[in-house]
Amino acid sequence: MATVLWLLAGCTPQRQTTTQPPVQRIPARFDFSPPSRAQVASAGVTIAIVRPIYVGKNPEYYIPPFNEMANSMGNDFEEMLTAKGFTVRGPFGSRDEMVYNDKLNSSFVLEIGIDIDPRYNRKYYAQTKTDWSKVFDKSAATAQVKSYTIAGEITLAGNLVINAKSSQYGELLWKKNIALEPSSFTYKGLLTWNGVPTIAEELKQDNQVYNTLSTELEQFYLKALQLAWQQIDPEEMKTVAEQGKKADKKGN
Repeated sequence: MATVLWLLAGCTPQRQTTTQPPVQRIPARFDFSPPSRAQVASAGVTIAIVRPIYVGKNPEYYIPPFNEMANSMGNDFEEMLTAKGFTVRGPFGSRDEMVYNDKLNSSFVLEIGIDIDPRYNRKYYAQTKTDWSKVFDKSAATAQVKSYTIAGEITLAGNLVINAKSSQYGELLWKKNIALEPSSFTYKGLLTWNGVPTIAEELKQDNQVYNTLSTELEQFYLKALQLAWQQIDPEEMKTVAEQGKKADKKGN
């Protein structure tokens, strides 16, 4: 009989899977299309974009689909700002990576922080079987072998933190904290494990887990970019650009 046990994510060492289910991995597709488009460069403001980064340090942020979401967000923010009538430079790795010419010819720098806080309410099902090849092996510590399957619930929640800074000296000019509505969903892994995996290990090796999470993350992403579109107003950004000029003049 299977035993149901609860665990905290991220507290167990990496294990190898014992079986591989016939499930194809479906690559995540993060894409936002602006609902309207202004005339090219009509806003008269040049914005330098810094590539979006995760505020947290969760291991899964550095593997698909999370890292793919951050990469796509940089491209979609560029398209969004262009559709709003801004001229765009970048994206850059950071404001410090911008050369003097980029800083001089940018009205301000836009930094996007992805402050998502996934909550993993995971449980694992442990089964014990007898390895008959070890029953009469005196050197074997035990003939009982445990295997595990994983299921549970994931909640995606958090904020997009957008900062506008002066291009030359990095003075904070404008900040928008966009709260993202929580989204919860259940999942069930298909792999059988020799030990209890972390969520990052599941995403790497269990295609069913990856497919489930990436589908939900795509919708979460779309809602986030729709909110960002509503919050970035060309007239307000013109005011921010003027503030940026004054801030950089003070620094000279």
